[in-house]
Order: sequence, then C-alpha cells, then structure tokens
Amino acid sequence: MAEGILIIGAGGHGKVIAEALRRQGQVVLGFLDDAPQLSRQQVLGLPVLGACQHWPTLAPEGLVIAIGSNTIRQRLAQQLAAHPQVPPWTRVVHPAATLAEAVQVGPGSVCLAGSIVGVDVVLGAHVILNTGATIDHDCTIGDFAHLAPGVHLAGGVTVGSGALIGIGACVLPGCHIGEQATIGAGAVVTGDIPPGVVAKGIPARW
Repeated sequence: MAEGILIIGAGGHGKVIAEALRRQGQVVLGFLDDAPQLSRQQVLGLPVLGACQHWPTLAPEGLVIAIGSNTIRQRLAQQLAAHPQVPPWTRVVHPAATLAEAVQVGPGSVCLAGSIVGVDVVLGAHVILNTGATIDHDCTIGDFAHLAPGVHLAGGVTVGSGALIGIGACVLPGCHIGEQATIGAGAVVTGDIPPGVVAKGIPARW
C-alpha cells in the first residue's frame, strides 16, 4: 500500500482538495481523472496518474472524490465501493475550517477553508461543505449533498441526500430540504422544500 491519498478528479475542486490535504499534513500521491487531455499532466505540481479505474494498481491508503457534481460523485463512490479492496474514504478538514464539539463528519466528506460547523451537526458521507459555508447547531446533512461557498444554515436544518444549495443561499431555522433538491444562488429558504425541485428567489419558490 502506498503511503498517501489519491484524489479522484483533477479539476478546480480537485485542486482545492489537494491544497486542503497538504495543509492537513497529508501526503498526496496525485490525481486520477478520466479526461484524456489530463493524463500524465501536472496539477499543482502533482501528477495525473491515469483514469479513475486505475486506482487499484496504485494501492493508496485513502481516496477522496473531488467532483462537485453530486450525481457523478455518488456514482463514482458506488462504483469504487463495490471493489473488495477499496481503501478508506478520506475525510478532509482544512485547518482554516472550524468544527465544534460533537460534530460527525462522514467518510469522504470535506470541510473547506472558512467553513464553520456548530455543535451536534451530522455530515453524511461524501458531503461538500465549501469555502466559507456555515452550519449552525443540530443540523443534519445527507450523503452526497453540496453546500456551495457562502451558504448559511441556521439551527435545526435538515438537508436531504444529493441536495445542492447554491452559492450565498440562506436557510432559516428548522427547515427541511428534500433529497436531490436544488436551491438557487442567493435564495432565502423560509420553509420546507420538496425533493427534486429547483427553488430560487427570496423567499425561495419552485
């Protein structure tokens, strides 16, 4: 087993994840990406080592999926998890993130620079808490959800699996956002949002 983390995805989000891992003091082996034009290139001084399916030959000690799309991230996670020798999913917490006591961070989830997580928050697996996003007390974030930069959740909010909350959106206390729902950039959520809808505006409507 190689001593280091492999990053799945060598795009912009991959670079952010690599920087966060380095600041954690982790060894980053490089990237895997299915884009042919990236093969054998360098990203942030790290090699793109081939397509995603090549991870078993590299035998990393950990994997993290750096893909912003919830759907693609979930599909890749399910494909990789089916392999009997898949290594542990790496949790990424940037040193400039602030996590309170009793916070649960699921496998493969990331908390990026400037993010703040309050007490008794639960983050599921493969969640993205992006730059400067904040989650107040007693919130639950489902697997494969993505909170974009500058999102703010008040206390007691529940976010369903695969939901996307766009940049700068705010969610008022106690609201529930359904699975696979999308909240538009800058929206203010004042009530529950059904699964699968696109809600935008102030207040957010669909």
